[in-house]
Amino acid sequence: MVAPVVLITSGAILSNGLVTIYGAVNDRMRNLDLEYRHLVTGPDGTLLPQLPSADAERVTEIRRQLPPLLRRHRLIHNAILLIFGALVVLVLSVITIAAAVTGRSEAVAIAALALVLAGTVVILGGVVCAARSLAMSTNAIEYEVSRTLSLGTGP
Repeated sequence: MVAPVVLITSGAILSNGLVTIYGAVNDRMRNLDLEYRHLVTGPDGTLLPQLPSADAERVTEIRRQLPPLLRRHRLIHNAILLIFGALVVLVLSVITIAAAVTGRSEAVAIAALALVLAGTVVILGGVVCAARSLAMSTNAIEYEVSRTLSLGTGP
């Protein structure tokens, strides 16, 4: 009975952290999208035919950053959904364990074990998605910093 409860607590803590990251990536994409719109449109809202070189450079950076951010956003989304799904399965396993103990049923006990194992595997899937997202985040920041450092003249 302890294992599912520990997994439920761990999954809840993990999903809480992922929801925070999800929000941060969402905010970053919205900010980049807004910046992009401001750069490519004039005061009257029409698209500018040509951009100053600094703005054109920034537009290029934003266009390169948004697709990976969107992929990362989807991965985090999938991780959260997997972990939430695992939490449901694990809660069901606790209920099934209680039914197995009170009913003294071996078949229900085996079903409870299967639910615990399934919940654990689904949490693992969520962790894998989260890890892939984390690996992508390094690429995004490295690109932006290296691109900025390449601008202008050096000392």
